[in-house]
Amino acid sequence: MIAIGTYIKIQRTKQKMTLGELSEGIVSLSYLSKIENQKTEPNEDIIRKLCQRLSITTDHSQDEEIGELCRNWYTMLDESSNEHDMEASYREIQDLMDKNYSNHLIMFEIHKIKYFLLIDRKDLAANKITQLKEAVNTFSIEEQYYWYKFNGRYSYALKNYYHSMYQYKRAEKITESYRLDEEAEADLKYCISMTHSRLRNSLEAIEYADEALEMYMKQYNFLRCARAHNILGICYSHIKFYEKALKNFTLGLQLAQTINDKNIIQKIYQNIGYLYASKGDSTKAIEYYKKVLGNQEVHGSIKVEVASLLVREYYHSNYYDEAEEYIDYGLSAFYDLKDKQPYVIYKYILRSYSYLLDEQLEQFEQLLVNDLLPLLKKQKDYGNFILYSEFLAKHYESNNNYKDAAQHYREASQIYKHIAHI
Repeated sequence: MIAIGTYIKIQRTKQKMTLGELSEGIVSLSYLSKIENQKTEPNEDIIRKLCQRLSITTDHSQDEEIGELCRNWYTMLDESSNEHDMEASYREIQDLMDKNYSNHLIMFEIHKIKYFLLIDRKDLAANKITQLKEAVNTFSIEEQYYWYKFNGRYSYALKNYYHSMYQYKRAEKITESYRLDEEAEADLKYCISMTHSRLRNSLEAIEYADEALEMYMKQYNFLRCARAHNILGICYSHIKFYEKALKNFTLGLQLAQTINDKNIIQKIYQNIGYLYASKGDSTKAIEYYKKVLGNQEVHGSIKVEVASLLVREYYHSNYYDEAEEYIDYGLSAFYDLKDKQPYVIYKYILRSYSYLLDEQLEQFEQLLVNDLLPLLKKQKDYGNFILYSEFLAKHYESNNNYKDAAQHYREASQIYKHIAHI
């Protein structure tokens, strides 16, 4: 059973109550701190009074039922799951947790981090991480594993890929001495692969994705196999092994279509589009980007990102009317987003092409120099930093501004060398 001190500590931090507020008139502040950190065993009267102040109970008669519900909910926490179903299960468990002293409380609270990220509530995930930090030293080995893993996922969602990798590696370290089930182990390898891919560590990403894929194949998990093939396709694209990339995208697409998972189908279409764009085949790139937007259920953030990709291809293919159309489409989708900040890069990209089409060259230069390039560098989005640095350099070159052109070619080259040595 979860230690009573840990239970009290988590409930207190959830209610934003200080040690002083909870201890007043019951025990000294220092004694409550000892209770919460399991350095002393309080008597039943003290426990009763503390629980009364927190409006919680020590009844654990429904713990077996809670455990079963939690395990089912943890399995449900996936991008492919219905958000309404996830929320309904979450509320059912939370209602029981509020009325019971459950051994499953900590694991449930840790899994909330993943849940909040899945429903795009990074603010709630951040709050949950802050709350749980106070209790980390009481976590079991298994709880520590999920704590590090979901912290890694949170950092990944914030595009802080180095910190994400640090957290994932801490989770991986635990698996060296604590054996998890194969599905959980495969999932961690997949997460590490995705993060390596973002950091352009393509060979490491391929190694982890291959290991995850092998495990998923043994489990006949078509959805996760499709995701692993997608990551392999991305990584092979990065190192210009286009044939291998397309083979993996095709395999992933076939699996995704077999189970009719629109989310992964959409991602693979987008990545195939990006592959063709990298090869200079704008016609095929546009074809696949438009397939993404053909899905009526596509999320607004994806609309913004794909619109920026379409505009780039249309502009460089001299289809200026179509570029204008998707600039308007993308900006409209951007302003409809509830949380705009993570997608402001795409707004800058769309605006930059708008300025070029309107021949507002000074505004174009200022936007790239002052906004887009610094943000890409800050977020370590090296691929796009190189792309738009070279784009700006070519613009300066065509206007006989060779000094600024040389500067931006040099910056692109430096970043490219940095990627090569990561």
